[in-house]
Amino acid sequence: MTSQLVPNNSSHWNQQKVLETVRGLKELSLQEKTVLEQMLQNENTKMEDIIKSSATLQDLEHSLVALAKQIADKNSMREEMKTEPDASEAASNAIKLALQKYEENKVSIQTTSLKAILKILQKVEKKPSDNRNRQLKMSNVVVKKFVTKVKGGEQLMAACGYERTEVGDKKTEHLLMKDTDLAVLKVGISLIQEKIKELKSGGGKPAVKRQSTKVLCPCGFWGTTDQDGLCSVCYKKKMFGSPENTKQVEAKSATSAKGSWKPKFKKARIKLKALHRFRLGVKTCSRIIQKNKKRCFECNKKVGILGFECRCMYVFCDLHRFPDSHKCTFDYKRLHQNKLKKDNKVVVHDKISKLD
Repeated sequence: MTSQLVPNNSSHWNQQKVLETVRGLKELSLQEKTVLEQMLQNENTKMEDIIKSSATLQDLEHSLVALAKQIADKNSMREEMKTEPDASEAASNAIKLALQKYEENKVSIQTTSLKAILKILQKVEKKPSDNRNRQLKMSNVVVKKFVTKVKGGEQLMAACGYERTEVGDKKTEHLLMKDTDLAVLKVGISLIQEKIKELKSGGGKPAVKRQSTKVLCPCGFWGTTDQDGLCSVCYKKKMFGSPENTKQVEAKSATSAKGSWKPKFKKARIKLKALHRFRLGVKTCSRIIQKNKKRCFECNKKVGILGFECRCMYVFCDLHRFPDSHKCTFDYKRLHQNKLKKDNKVVVHDKISKLD
């Protein structure tokens, strides 16, 4: 196309001339040309501005091409916005499915579990940067009771953005929220609140009772479909961990009793008494054991705590406390001999002098 110089006044481009230039543009598609033609017929302000500002035919062509591309970009952006799936809508659908799964539980279990999960989500919404609420241990009592042991609990947490992953060197299982999407959290909180209100008002559906049928458990015993095809023992192991046998508990209690200090202390006391008697020189003849030490061993007089214990290990009253008054069996001679041996060490000169 040849550019033609025209004076820049209000009436130098007529509508027919502009239409011809639009139809003659090879850079534009047929759809883009029709859009520009419609704009020209409707007397659009943008089109009028272009016509007034362009002095030559070449300027008019360039400005019309730029306008057509601008309109095409806007249309493509709108189409992309329409075709892109909304994350909050997908999350709301997933949360609704999880809440439908919740209806298999009892109403009381549903309400307690939903309240616990609601608290967790509200804490994350208040403080999105806090890792304590975004990282939940699977061994935690709250997570065990209100999430893992409830049908649909883990599904609901996954729909709200939590993932089951292993964390740390010990590889402990956690429910982890990597990225906090506040829009998804708000949707989840609103849906859970609606569900709790529905359950409180009595609008919740009763728990679906499934007909239980007999199924063979992997251990060999009969189980039921209510207990995931397991027998009662295997189901308890799965839900609550392996229970300890009564024999194991008894053995543990016995070992703990053996390991206590009281029986050991009694044995040590008996040994010390025997050693004490041997060292002090008590004769090893058959002895009568004094059972009641609150009475005198000689006259059987009541002494209480004021009795005197002799070295022969019997308790006597004030009259019979001396050795000659109660036929004492203690060997005083041997006692003094041992004492002399301890106090007076043997001093002997070396027979042979040692060489330095």
